[in-house]
Amino acid sequence: MNVIYFSGSGNTEHCVRLFSDFTGGKICSMEDKEKAMEIIKLSEAFAIAYPIHYSNLPFIVRDFIKDAGSYLNGKEVFLIATMGMFSGDGTGCGARLLKRYGSKILGGIHVQMPDSIGDVNLLKRNKETNRTIIDSAENKIKEAAEMIKQN
Repeated sequence: MNVIYFSGSGNTEHCVRLFSDFTGGKICSMEDKEKAMEIIKLSEAFAIAYPIHYSNLPFIVRDFIKDAGSYLNGKEVFLIATMGMFSGDGTGCGARLLKRYGSKILGGIHVQMPDSIGDVNLLKRNKETNRTIIDSAENKIKEAAEMIKQN
């Protein structure tokens, strides 16, 4: 399954690369808007991945979806939302916006990754804890990819 993504810290990109390895799709950053739009036009189903910013979609993701609106009608979309501590309604925010443009939502997952905010003591974790978080995330992505492959 092809994946269009935005990644600020590299966490979402890591997840997308793994998901793509399991599903056999191409990946493209939404920052390469022309290529990302082409993937949407040519795909009946694809995934959109993004980090959660304060329990919501990042502006770049929201703007991208709005710009792609005319190509989204009838498309099947799977959502991948990465997060540090909590996601709020991360995939729900994306799903509601995509539905406004006629997309069918296949499902979505929230994937916890190590937090990229290093100046808040509450968010700091040791290396072993971060490794456990990443291992859990990778297993969750693999399970989701298997479900996608099985329809």
